[in-house]
Amino acid sequence: MRNCDGIGCNASTKTALKLLGLGFEVRELMGGLDWWKRDGYATEGTEARAATAIACGC
Repeated sequence: MRNCDGIGCNASTKTALKLLGLGFEVRELMGGLDWWKRDGYATEGTEARAATAIACGC
């Protein structure tokens, strides 16, 4: 099994497309979880839910 880590991996994009096809609202996080953590957003607990509502400026 190959580990998917880095810019060359498109597993998250493929998964997002599959979830869209199933009717889910999906956003792809540029920079991944690493950038999310670097920007100071929570990854667990009640604050994690509040942080997901930020405007990305896309």
